[in-house]
Amino acid sequence: MDRRTAISMVGLGLAATGTSVAETTPSSGGIKLVMLYGHPPDPAEFDKYYLGVHMPLVAAIKGFRRMEAAKCLPQADGSPPAFYRTFEMWFDSPEHMAAVLATPEGMKVRADVANFTTGTTVTRLVCKLDRW
Repeated sequence: MDRRTAISMVGLGLAATGTSVAETTPSSGGIKLVMLYGHPPDPAEFDKYYLGVHMPLVAAIKGFRRMEAAKCLPQADGSPPAFYRTFEMWFDSPEHMAAVLATPEGMKVRADVANFTTGTTVTRLVCKLDRW
């Protein structure tokens, strides 16, 4: 995903939540959900579905603090990255994440992951954000 597409996806998420960029700046603390997608058998098909179908479903979710999607670049030596794509979504607490993902929109997104990840790995992490 190029920078313009990433910014557009964030904008879609902001529009879906009815918030401004200033409201989405994470304060200290909270948690984030991290999705790490392995290299798919057909990257073009993966991207077509991920960007055209899955991410619009993600953008429809309301109530999260921030989200970010990215396509991984090769390592400095030119070797392939460990993962193909990453996705992060920030929340205030585990309970906040559970409530947001339990909405009809969140459940649609969770159910949709299987529709584009056949043949690749999906690693899901929930991380506690450090305070600085």
